[in-house]
Amino acid sequence: MVIVGGGIAGLVSAYELGKHGIATEILEAADSWGGRVATAYYTGGAHAEYGLQEMWADNPLLRIARELGVALDEKVEKPYSSVVIEHQLIPYVQPTAEQYFAAFLDAKERLALAVWMKNAQTLRERAVAAQHVTVELEPLQSLSFADWVGTFHLPKRVSEWIRITLECELATDWHSFSGLAGLLEFGFFLGQGEANYHVRGGNSRLVAALVDAIPGKKLLSATVTRVDRWQTADGRTRARVSYFRNQHLESVEAERVILAVPFVRLHEIALDPPLPREKWKAVHTLERGQYTVVHLLVDRAARQTWMVGSESPFPVLTDGRLGVVYGVTEEGPASAPLDVFSLLVHGDAADAYHMAPRERMVQELLDALDRLWPGLSQHVHGSEVFTYHPAAIPVWPPGRSPIDDLARGLREPELGLYLAGDYTVSAHSNGAVESGLGAAARIGAELTPVALPQRPR
Repeated sequence: MVIVGGGIAGLVSAYELGKHGIATEILEAADSWGGRVATAYYTGGAHAEYGLQEMWADNPLLRIARELGVALDEKVEKPYSSVVIEHQLIPYVQPTAEQYFAAFLDAKERLALAVWMKNAQTLRERAVAAQHVTVELEPLQSLSFADWVGTFHLPKRVSEWIRITLECELATDWHSFSGLAGLLEFGFFLGQGEANYHVRGGNSRLVAALVDAIPGKKLLSATVTRVDRWQTADGRTRARVSYFRNQHLESVEAERVILAVPFVRLHEIALDPPLPREKWKAVHTLERGQYTVVHLLVDRAARQTWMVGSESPFPVLTDGRLGVVYGVTEEGPASAPLDVFSLLVHGDAADAYHMAPRERMVQELLDALDRLWPGLSQHVHGSEVFTYHPAAIPVWPPGRSPIDDLARGLREPELGLYLAGDYTVSAHSNGAVESGLGAAARIGAELTPVALPQRPR
């Protein structure tokens, strides 16, 4: 069993197959595991994420973390965030969500939001239960999320809160994804909302625990170039995976292959037989969400610029070049001279980092921060920028959704080849994990387990 890709979808697939007693070999093109689950560790002990920021309560990765005994931060974050609406910072420092919304919405606006949230929750529950586009859901899939929300004629501040809350999740503006795709993604915030969790010491520790728990061969710096599949005379499926490593072309054979690479990298691998036209259509009709992560190294005195009394306002959702301001998510040790102040820029603002000098982009970001928290830039002593090119996450435009026929077809195997990754299920790590679990479950039911070596205890 060969798994192409050592991101979270590939690692989860291998981990679950190991529990089925199926040996795997993982081939990863990069020089580290985890894909977009990545932590930057700085001199002195400070660290911050430059990939996956949090695990929402419904993410099956959270179950795997607990299964592996990976320590989570004791502080669980609330489902809603501070926001900037009409250039005004509205901090979420109140004891309850009700008090938070009352801080910037009047009674009529709060009622309109509650009615919309209830309607959205009911409709989303039907979509999740159906797992296909019903007659009721077809209009929602054909509209953009912006146009769908517009049909409710909500007060401006209510619709702005919905927009800002969701655009950062899909890394693009709300005109670019369908109403149904946005609704499925909005589940984190419906009802009572979902809490989110972080791995103590950085999310990369979860990746390390996953890799350690996976038996079998695991190769980094192995760039897969082609996958050939065929049926033997006795009807069995075979595959040959070719890859470059250390300037040598090598290959490995197996009964099944999971192709767990980003959707924007699928075309870089030759497939024989090729993917059917409908699967390529499913991939080619996806749009691309953009993220850029910026880390600012700040001194301890910086916190006096942003504290609201004794409370931190972070994370803060903003419109424009700042994106999600996570701030200092975890203080470094007392001996560390600097903390890491983190921002998750998205959409066009993130895309701009691919085409402009870094120093100019960072200066514009510092100027924007000073408008919210005067004097903050004076406490910045360095910066690092992490970009994802040509895309960070998949986006389902109007006319598409993660439960349409094209998306459902992507999840069906093709002569021993399984596709896994967020683009087959939903936009973030939960989709990547679910796709890995689904592929592993189907392969586990098909293949005969073998005795795997036991890891030393």
